[in-house]
Amino acid sequence: MCDAPATSREHVPPKCIFPEDAHLRKNLIKVPSCDAHNLRKSKDDELLRSVLACAPATNDLALRVVEQTVLPAWERRPHILHTFLPNPTPLKVGDDETISFTIDIPRFESSVRAIVRGLFFADTGKKLLAELTVVWGALLNRERTKALFLQLIRNGEQRLPPMRRGTNPKVFKYDFHESELNTDGLCRLRFYEGHPIYVTWRMAYALQRTAPAVTPAASGLRLAPAAQQSRQPPRSLSLRSLGDYAA
Repeated sequence: MCDAPATSREHVPPKCIFPEDAHLRKNLIKVPSCDAHNLRKSKDDELLRSVLACAPATNDLALRVVEQTVLPAWERRPHILHTFLPNPTPLKVGDDETISFTIDIPRFESSVRAIVRGLFFADTGKKLLAELTVVWGALLNRERTKALFLQLIRNGEQRLPPMRRGTNPKVFKYDFHESELNTDGLCRLRFYEGHPIYVTWRMAYALQRTAPAVTPAASGLRLAPAAQQSRQPPRSLSLRSLGDYAA
């Protein structure tokens, strides 16, 4: 979504996230958009698809997306593999060997924020204008030794009810929550039954203007994205123990 006059509609999340099987592309969510916005974000959608489909702990539908669309795109344009998933590094997780890669955090988070804003509009008919904070348990620190937000999100998943929204839940599901005092908002996203993504915001600013990581091709390997950032969970996240979010 953007502020330009709507001339078309866009899928939220992007249609390319879903396998090409017709029954998995039924009843997808759409929101108003403009042609220029849709064209501009197509490469970001492609990056998002590559990262999510190659992330660890996902289901067979992620591998189907890789086989149907991600690998063919890499074969047609080999350079995009190194653009989207650079710096592949061997990584051992328990007894399993895999490969981590670097992702473009600003582009990835921008795509996730766009999805949340689109979902919010589809649900409420209003634009979500607050600054959004994105955290994902699959992201590793620079040394690839620690998942920065994994335990935080695990705590949230233990306290909050299962995600119920989404017509194709094995591909994508989500839920919105508000804190009991209505001071903070939370959107939980889950792609291919993998690691949830949490997006938070301050409710006071939600509706007004504010200023403010080996290809799984041959081996079926799942990748662990490595976040090239040193930040810790921001204090403004307001997740606390996540116990104050309503179901």
